[in-house]
Amino acid sequence: MIQSILCLIVSSIVSIANAANVSDFDIKLDQQILKSGELQIFVETLKPEGSGGKKRVIGVIMIKASQDDVWTVIKNWDAYGEFVPGLKYYKTIQKKVFHEHPDFFQSFIEGYIKIPVPFIKKTYTLDALFDQKKYLIKWGIVTNDRIQKLIQQGLKLTSNSSAIQNIEGFSYLKPFDNGTKTILYYSSVVEINIPVPHRVEQLLSGTIMKGFMEAIKNRIETQNKDTHVNEE
Repeated sequence: MIQSILCLIVSSIVSIANAANVSDFDIKLDQQILKSGELQIFVETLKPEGSGGKKRVIGVIMIKASQDDVWTVIKNWDAYGEFVPGLKYYKTIQKKVFHEHPDFFQSFIEGYIKIPVPFIKKTYTLDALFDQKKYLIKWGIVTNDRIQKLIQQGLKLTSNSSAIQNIEGFSYLKPFDNGTKTILYYSSVVEINIPVPHRVEQLLSGTIMKGFMEAIKNRIETQNKDTHVNEE
C-alpha cells in the first residue's frame, strides 16, 4: 500500500513538472512587465461539466526574494486567510509526511471562498501535494464521496459546497536573476456547478487571482525588507 501511494506521489510530481512548463499553456510573457514586478494574467475558457462556468487562470509574477523565501510563505496555506483577499480561511485538517521522500508532504485543507452569492455554502476541501525539492504544489478538490470515506476513517472533514463542481491547480517557483529573485507561476481551475452572474465569473477568473498574487508578493517582499532592516 505504501509503495503504491509513493508511486502515485512520484507520478503526480512528474505531471506537475510537465504542467509547469509555460509552453504547455501557450503563454507569451512580456519580459519588461515581468522584470518590473507587475502581474500577468492569462485566462482560458474550458468546457464545463455542469451548467456553470469553468476557466483556467494562470498568473505569473516576479518576486524580489529567493525561491526558499517564497516557498516558506506559499507552503503555509493556513496563513493565507490573514492577507489574501477573497479567501476567508484555509485550515489544514491533516498533514502527512513520507519518511522515504522527506521533500514531500500531503495535506487535506479546508477552504472558504468569499463568493458574493447569497444562501450558498462556500466551503470545500482540497488534497494538496507539496514538493519542496522542485518548489511545486499541486491541489485538487476532494469529492464528497471520498470525504465521506475519510470521515469514516476518523478525519473531521466538511462536505463541499454543492455550487462548486471542481477546484484544481498548481504553483511553481522558478529562479530569476541568478537566484536573487523568483518567478511565481500560479494556475487555478475553478468550476461552478450553477449559472452565476458575470461579476461572479469575473471574480473567479481574475479578481481573486490578482488579489492572491499581489498579496503573496507584498507579504514576501515586506518580510524581506524588514529582515534586512533588522540586520542593519
